[in-house]
Amino acid sequence: MAKKKSYLKQIYKYDDTERCYVVEVSLETYQELFNEWDAAPTRKKDLNSELIDFIEQAAYEIPMKSKVKISFGIPLNKKDEKLEASSKSAIYNNFKMIIHFINKTLRVNNRKVMTYLSFALSFITLSYLTISFIVDNLGFTIIREGLMIGGWFLMWESFSLFFFDSYEVRNRRKRYQRFLDSDIEFRYIDDEAKENLDKINT
Repeated sequence: MAKKKSYLKQIYKYDDTERCYVVEVSLETYQELFNEWDAAPTRKKDLNSELIDFIEQAAYEIPMKSKVKISFGIPLNKKDEKLEASSKSAIYNNFKMIIHFINKTLRVNNRKVMTYLSFALSFITLSYLTISFIVDNLGFTIIREGLMIGGWFLMWESFSLFFFDSYEVRNRRKRYQRFLDSDIEFRYIDDEAKENLDKINT
């Protein structure tokens, strides 16, 4: 565990004061946060897909029990308090929307699970009931065996969907909920500091 924490701190800054990992993102303008083709007002814009991918990657790398904070670095000369406020609102709205669609997926999965289970139990029950019928007919035997196989197949599908597929979806929801409950900050970097930072990164 200590080795993993040490490794994470090499990738993500750790704020000892707030005891959280900081997911840092460098921007040139506020507009880089969003889909460039989205003409909606800032607070309603969709996030840039590459930013979403980066945030998701960080969400899976940082353990769930650890707190996180997202920090956007922007040149000081681009500072705009109104844009900062609307950008924060847009980011949180995007997280809420992602969670909404995740919940929708879970509801669909749950309906599928119940449907598969209902058909599975019906097929298996019907197959067992027909065992008592002694019918020397190949077609009847094939139908009975088909009901049994189909029932167990649907049973497995329902368990697989609930315990594997839906588990991954629920896990993704927890990670986005953590970001939704986390702080988002904008830090402003003057040109000299940015040049020094660029030299360090190169």
